[in-house]
Amino acid sequence: MNPLLKKLETISKKKERRIIGLMSGTSMDGLDIALCRFRGSGPDTRFELDEFTSVTYPEEVNRQLISFATADCLDPQLLCVWHTWLAHLHAAYVRQALKTWGVPADEVDLLASHGQTIFHAPKHKHKMEGMPNATLQIGDGDHLAQQTGIITISDFRQRDTARGNEGAPLAAYGDYLLFSDAGTHRILLNIGGISNFTWLPAGSGEFPPLSFDTGPGNTLIDAATRKHFTGMQFDKDGALAASGTVHNELLALLMQHPYFQKSAPKTTGFEVFHMSWVESCMVQAGVVMEDDLPDAGRDDRPDALKEEHRRESQAEPGEDDGRENDGREEDGRENDGREEGGEKAEKKEALKKKKLEPDTVSAVDLLATLTRLTVETVADQIKKAIPEGGQAQVCVSGGGAYNDTLMAGLKEALDPVPVSRIDDLGVSADAKEALFFAALANELVCGEDTRLHLGKISLPDR
Repeated sequence: MNPLLKKLETISKKKERRIIGLMSGTSMDGLDIALCRFRGSGPDTRFELDEFTSVTYPEEVNRQLISFATADCLDPQLLCVWHTWLAHLHAAYVRQALKTWGVPADEVDLLASHGQTIFHAPKHKHKMEGMPNATLQIGDGDHLAQQTGIITISDFRQRDTARGNEGAPLAAYGDYLLFSDAGTHRILLNIGGISNFTWLPAGSGEFPPLSFDTGPGNTLIDAATRKHFTGMQFDKDGALAASGTVHNELLALLMQHPYFQKSAPKTTGFEVFHMSWVESCMVQAGVVMEDDLPDAGRDDRPDALKEEHRRESQAEPGEDDGRENDGREEDGRENDGREEGGEKAEKKEALKKKKLEPDTVSAVDLLATLTRLTVETVADQIKKAIPEGGQAQVCVSGGGAYNDTLMAGLKEALDPVPVSRIDDLGVSADAKEALFFAALANELVCGEDTRLHLGKISLPDR
């Protein structure tokens, strides 16, 4: 018998298993690493989170991953190489974490890797007749196993689509295993790049529980922050959005996206919700960014954030030197009113249609509007899930749980339903998803309910 298969059998019979869970979400900004201990399986699963760390990707890695996910045409060789290379990067992060924690790799039973989603294509999205649901995550499990020496479970979403499901969201499996409660209705809300939640009725044992994507979480907020605030990757604490004003007309137009009217369960990604979509809605509404106007140049950040990011900024906004505009560009060429690029032309056309003063939005107003979009679309779906007259506990995880403006908006929109971070259930909001995949690996190896069996097993040489 293959000694590694024998080892796997031994692991399945252990009273307690140590499992590392890895998660890199739709924000594509880093890797979460959770070291957990598990006892039991199924509804009797018990866990402890021993260690957790989150590693931020270098900026060039983040840019390339976003490029893979948003490009109209991919270089197949580059994608192929990155599928392997990203596994090596993740393995290096795991080895460093274990070294920091003082835990030898041979004391870890399993490694559970979600991989990095590049594209998600359920049937309702690709609309190709006769073709199945599909999804693509990179960061190969075989290379992870070989580089760490730890038996690795990966391709959880692939297994789900192979069953005829959409492959997302998978949170329902982990929520069911870890957070079902006999006496309390719970909504487990995860606000990552995309927002999703799981509805867990009290004591019903219902499986699979209702779970679906509500729409954008942080993805549009992060993209707008990167675009309009040099050196900033996200709106820390929601401070920028808090200093802005929601543009209600633009918000109403954004909320007309057909996805929000679709019945649950449903799934989406930032191949649907991206900045190009936001900008097309702005054109449709006749709204123009202030920094696209001739006298643009102000810095919309609150004073405290200006100081915090002063050293990171590549350039300070220039002061008006008082010179009159004689119709020439700085290099002396005549300006005939044309602007380069289709995007600029659309914005200019929007200005012409307004005929009067243009309807403008500042960068912080745009962030306030996109933050409110997440609040409204999440709250609307949660209200529909809770039975009339019923009570529920909303527990929030993901990066959005640390956005104070977003959380305050949800509490207001859902009042009197209590909203809090999932930390109140004894799990860090950051660690929840990595913990989930560790739980799914535990279930695959020793659980008896085949409905919960997801992923494929990769064996190292040692």
